[in-house]
Amino acid sequence: MVTYIEHLSDELILEIFEYVKSHILFGTFYNLNKRFNSILNDVHLSIDLKYNMSKALFDQYCHKILNHKQRCQQIFYLKLFNTSTFGQLEFFMKNCCIESFTHLRSLITINASLADLKVIASKLKYLKYLYYVSVKRLESSTSLEEEEHYIYNTIFTHKSLKKCSLLGFGSMIGRIHRDMTSALEYVSVDVHDKHDLVNLIYSLPKIKRLAVRCDSTSSNRLVLRHPFIPFGPSLRYFHLAVGEILFEEVCLLVKEFHQIQEFSFFSESSDFLNASRWQNLLSTKPFLIKFRLHVNVSNVQSSIITPLLASFHTEYWLTRKWYMACYYNEITCHLAFYSFPYRRRHIKVACFIQTATTCNNEFLAL
Repeated sequence: MVTYIEHLSDELILEIFEYVKSHILFGTFYNLNKRFNSILNDVHLSIDLKYNMSKALFDQYCHKILNHKQRCQQIFYLKLFNTSTFGQLEFFMKNCCIESFTHLRSLITINASLADLKVIASKLKYLKYLYYVSVKRLESSTSLEEEEHYIYNTIFTHKSLKKCSLLGFGSMIGRIHRDMTSALEYVSVDVHDKHDLVNLIYSLPKIKRLAVRCDSTSSNRLVLRHPFIPFGPSLRYFHLAVGEILFEEVCLLVKEFHQIQEFSFFSESSDFLNASRWQNLLSTKPFLIKFRLHVNVSNVQSSIITPLLASFHTEYWLTRKWYMACYYNEITCHLAFYSFPYRRRHIKVACFIQTATTCNNEFLAL
């Protein structure tokens, strides 16, 4: 039985239209009849300007949607990728007004220049319904510290934002203003050092999920502010990938997170291979369900593998099903020690390796 699309209900057509690419949608159905025009005027548009998009296709988006006054108000999702072919994001900035997308909920930019990011950040105040912002840079370049301050602090203090991701800034990692306050609840971000991490957490009194990468190091000891100032009171999930930090400093942070349910940690220091110290810390977290650990260590002997795994093969770890595994490269003397099942999408291995795990289940240990 053949069903014609015009025989479907308006609600079903509207749902179907939200799966069709916007330029195809308007090029195919607009001006067919008044009914389709009316439905198209209500559809929520998701604009994904992909990295491999041609200049001709990009022009179609600009002509039919991005520069159309009414269509701009229907855009709820916008993804911009600064391609190397014709500089998509730069071209967008010159030809479109981001502040005209008044109902935008999600904004994603990939590989934008700091100059473009500064302009975008200055326009966010016009987007009253913005819920999520993601900024990912693939290429590093020189910048002024004041630009980084402005971009970070302007995005973080946007009133309606709840989710934010600022990644890939390389050596130009932004600094967190000590007195900044944000309503964000879900954050993935690069920070300059562990002291910026502390300032960040203090600035996020409503934070529920936080993933942080700290690349640079600081020799100064970590110090928290007055104990009566809230420090992550609502934090449920915490992921920390850090350069140089002491185990005592990690304890200082985690002990303040009384509601934490998931904790993930990455380091390249052998100080974080001590099972007893981890157990003493994690035992103070009654709501903790998941713990993930990944430690990469160089210039170690294979003789440490057996006692290391044995220290994590106790009742405490096994009853919680927090299994550990490792692989050891006999040529480079590199040890990777990580939680199992592995939390990342892939793991690099090489020839001449030894593998072992604390998991007794042969199927899971594969």
